[in-house]
Amino acid sequence: MESISPLLVSNDHREIVGEYLALETAQDKLSWLMEREPLHAPVEPHLITEERKVPGCLSGLWLSGDYRSGEWFFSAQSESDMVQGLVSFVCDLYSGRSGEDILNTGEQLAKALSLDRLVTVTRKRAISSTLSYILMAASGNEALINAPADVVR
Repeated sequence: MESISPLLVSNDHREIVGEYLALETAQDKLSWLMEREPLHAPVEPHLITEERKVPGCLSGLWLSGDYRSGEWFFSAQSESDMVQGLVSFVCDLYSGRSGEDILNTGEQLAKALSLDRLVTVTRKRAISSTLSYILMAASGNEALINAPADVVR
């Protein structure tokens, strides 16, 4: 946890990362990810449209970004419980941060937690697409606020 601590900006981040790291096996981590309640609401139903579906994910995945009071908040919705758990965790880790902080953190946090080692190649795409969306939004691309999925490509 010590090496990850500088990447965590809130008590919420520290709490969920602490819970995740306390789990010993990949199966325990996956089960926890699928069962945990995300910190933020899923994508609003009116945003779950074919135009907003993230390309390249076998199970449906929709991402949403909301920028308010100088911070980004991300949410995800997936047809797959596993993908939902994984990307909601990533969204929670990067939510409540300024664009600058997200860009400074980059993919380091997700990589430090070795999320990609838990899943197959197709599930890795969901993590990668989510991180790409978050980083593009944080870079100032306001078009990504509740944008159609083709903007993420």
